[in-house]
Amino acid sequence: MESKSIKLKLFFALIVTSATVILIWNIIITDWNEPQLINLLIFAILAIASESLPVALPKGGYVTVSYSIFLSSLILFPLGVTLTAMALSGLLIFGKAGLEQPFYKRVFNASQYVISLSMAHVAISYSKITFYQFEFRSILFYFIAATIYMIMNMTIVAVVLGIASNKSPWSLWLVNFRWAVPNFVALVPLGFLLALIYTDQGALGILLLFIPLLISRHAFQLYIDMRDNYLNTIEALVQALEAKDPYTSGHSARVAKLAVSIAEGIKMSEEKIEFLKYAAVLHDVGKIGVSEIILNKEGELLDVEWEAIRSHPVIGQTIIKGIKFLFDIGQVVRHHHERIDGKGYPDGISGEQIPLESRIIAVADTYDAITSDRSYRKGSSHDEAVAELKRVAGTQLDPELVEVFCRVVTIEVAQRVSSEQRLQIVNVRGEVCS
Repeated sequence: MESKSIKLKLFFALIVTSATVILIWNIIITDWNEPQLINLLIFAILAIASESLPVALPKGGYVTVSYSIFLSSLILFPLGVTLTAMALSGLLIFGKAGLEQPFYKRVFNASQYVISLSMAHVAISYSKITFYQFEFRSILFYFIAATIYMIMNMTIVAVVLGIASNKSPWSLWLVNFRWAVPNFVALVPLGFLLALIYTDQGALGILLLFIPLLISRHAFQLYIDMRDNYLNTIEALVQALEAKDPYTSGHSARVAKLAVSIAEGIKMSEEKIEFLKYAAVLHDVGKIGVSEIILNKEGELLDVEWEAIRSHPVIGQTIIKGIKFLFDIGQVVRHHHERIDGKGYPDGISGEQIPLESRIIAVADTYDAITSDRSYRKGSSHDEAVAELKRVAGTQLDPELVEVFCRVVTIEVAQRVSSEQRLQIVNVRGEVCS
């Protein structure tokens, strides 16, 4: 934890120091006059308004419609004007976004804007375009500059998020890139149009175009909200299941967390981990179609009752088919009770015929089933569960995944115990002192 904190501080210092030097140098070399000060004021106000209306991305970070304002300023004005206006937009944020961002985050955001815009300006400098031109060669270089800005911006954010979360910056970058592309496609043309209108019509024209910019921001917010609505659908399905079987309350969430730990242990990509998490949360949703009497029966199950239990993966797949956002998660849910030796259900497939995600969920599901309390028995300890997993590795469960799971989860349990012990020591000291 201390090592991570040091890395974060060093990276923060590097970005802020570099941006400060770049900003001050460009302010000094800029030929300031009244028109440039007016340009600075207008674009700073627009950028600040845009930055105050961010849209959060799934894996951290956010996007705003200020992208088009940044781009138009970059291609219209000297770099000192652009960097000053956009640095102010990172620092001076109002409304809900302002309340949620502490000052050090604002400083970091302003700094990474300065660095990203400076790198993007390299393309415009190379083109030797001295004033805004709406023709093919100019548009090509403007597009290259916009792309450089996006890549630099996302890279800096991915690195800091990667250090903070101890995850691969590259995998975080890829996930957020997928979500940021629609924003990029919508706002780059608007940035070109913004520059054209400002050149011809001045401040009044740019204020009129700001309305479509806000509409573009609203459309992207709806795009993200649609994803959240799907996740809410998942939660509702799981809650409906757990209302039928109180002894499995929290089971799906625990299995999802354990499955993600395994996936991270085998270096699965962030996008696939997200896919796996959905499948893990929904792996038992088919039990909605199984009688509560059978689910909660304490004695030995009859053959017909076992058949009902074994039908839940197929029922789950049928339910999930109706949720198009969840891709082919149905196949993962269908096969999470298959065994490596081919003696599982519902299809009796074996080995690598079983989807990797299904094999991961099987390990997590088995561990949680062993350690959870039921109406007819007390849950086993962590060590007992690990011993049982190792016993069935190679027959019921994938032995490689069991090995990864035991290593990852044992470390997590040890860290949790260590934290609890430290807390107990603090409490004891507090009691002594009092």
